[in-house]
Amino acid sequence: PVIHNYAATNLIPRHLGPEYIIHGAKLYSPWDPTKTEVTLVVSEWFFDRSLHLIEHLDDKDHPFSEVVVMVPPAAAAHDDYDLMTEVPVRTQHRGAPDFMDLCEADIKTDWFMITNSYHHVARHVDLMFTPGTFKPVIPFTPATYAFCFKYPYCKETINLAQRFNPGHDKVVQDMDMLYNTEMRDAFCKEWKEENGEEGELMYKSQQRRLMFRKKIIGPPGPTGTSYYAWLVREGKDGMYKLTDRSLYGARPPFVKIFAKEEKLDGMSEDELAKRIGMTLLDNSTDCNCMEFETETDCEDSGIGCIWRPLFESCHPPELIDGSAPICPTTEAPTSAPTVSMDGIFDETDSPTSSPVEPEPEKDPWYVSVFKSRESEKDRSNSFNEANGGSMQSPDDDEILGSEKASRARRAMLKKSKSFEAVDLQANERLSASPDNLHEEYL
Repeated sequence: PVIHNYAATNLIPRHLGPEYIIHGAKLYSPWDPTKTEVTLVVSEWFFDRSLHLIEHLDDKDHPFSEVVVMVPPAAAAHDDYDLMTEVPVRTQHRGAPDFMDLCEADIKTDWFMITNSYHHVARHVDLMFTPGTFKPVIPFTPATYAFCFKYPYCKETINLAQRFNPGHDKVVQDMDMLYNTEMRDAFCKEWKEENGEEGELMYKSQQRRLMFRKKIIGPPGPTGTSYYAWLVREGKDGMYKLTDRSLYGARPPFVKIFAKEEKLDGMSEDELAKRIGMTLLDNSTDCNCMEFETETDCEDSGIGCIWRPLFESCHPPELIDGSAPICPTTEAPTSAPTVSMDGIFDETDSPTSSPVEPEPEKDPWYVSVFKSRESEKDRSNSFNEANGGSMQSPDDDEILGSEKASRARRAMLKKSKSFEAVDLQANERLSASPDNLHEEYL
C-alpha cells in the first residue's frame, strides 16, 4: 500500500510496513542494548512454572540481560538454568513475603522489569524510548470510573498511591513499568518506613472501613502505581514519558498462559475444596486469547479469537467490537431445576405477610375517661369482696340475722374509711376488719 493509517498508535520502526505515506503514528525509538541493560525478575512459588518462561526465552525478541527468579525459602534452587537458556539466570530465596519482590529483588543493572511464573515473555518485547533523550515510554490507564474506580482493587491501588501524591490519577501496571533500580531503592526505603517492613501497617488506619466490610480488596505491597506517584512527588517523573493506553493502546511485554492455575493457586484450602466439591473445575472454560502469539494459532483457536496484525496480538472479539463474550464462564452450578415444574403442581396462594390473628385496634383517646370511672368502680367492688362481699348482698341479713348485725354493718361502713386514710397505722387498719367488728357488736 502507498498510505497507511496509524492514527493514535505508538510505533517503533519495526512496526512500519512498505507504505510510503503514514498517517497519525507516534514514532519512538526501540531498546538499545548498548545504552540500557535490563534485568527480568520472576516471582515463583512451588510449582516450577517459571521453567516454561526460561525454556522459551531464547525464542523471543527481548531486552533482558539477566533473569532473577524469586523463590520461597524452602524451595530448591535449580542449577541447570544454563541448559535452558543463554541468558544468565540466578535464584534468590525470599526473605520477605512474595508481594515484596519488587523491593527485595537484588538487581545489578540500572533497570529491571517484573513478572511472575504464570506468564512468559511475549514474542516481541517492544520497549519504547523517546528519540534523543531516550526516556522509557510507559503506558498508563486513567483513573476514571470506567477504567478503574468500579473495580475495588484498582480503586484501592489509587488510594494507596495518593498517600505519596494526593490527586494522583494514573494507574501503571506493575508489569508495564521499567523500574530504575536507584529510584526503586529510595522508593522502597520510604515505603517501608510508612507501611512496615512487610506492609503490616498498610491498612492499620483503616479500622473504620473494616467495620463495614470483612476485608479491604487491594494490593498487599508496593505497586508500580505507587512507585510512579512517589516519583511525581519527588519531581523525578521526568525520567519517563507516559502515554495513555486508552487512546494509543499498548503491547504487553508478558503473556499470561497459566490463568486458571493462577486462580487455583491463590485459593485457600477451604476455598479450593469447596470449588472442587461443586465441580466448578469442569464447569468453567479458560478463554485466554492472549496466549496465542501467532496469526495461525489465533485464527485456529476454535473460540473465535481475532488477530490484530498491527499489534501482533490475539484478542477476543468483545475487546474489539464490544460484542458478547465468546466464552462466558459459569461461576456456580445453575440453581434452576433441570426439568420444568410448570403444570405439575396446582397453584398455591402466596403466604400472608400479616399475622393469622389481626392485632386489636387501639382505643380512641376518649375511652380513657370511661376507663378511669370503671377503674374506680372496680376498686370499690374489690374492696367489698375483700371485706366479706357486697354490702347490699341479701345474704348479709342471713349471716348477721339480728339488729346487732345491722348495727355492725353500719359501724363497719363507717370505719371502712380507715383503709383510705393515709395517717392510720397498720394495727389500726387491722382492727377495722369485718371479723373484729362482728365480734364487737355481737
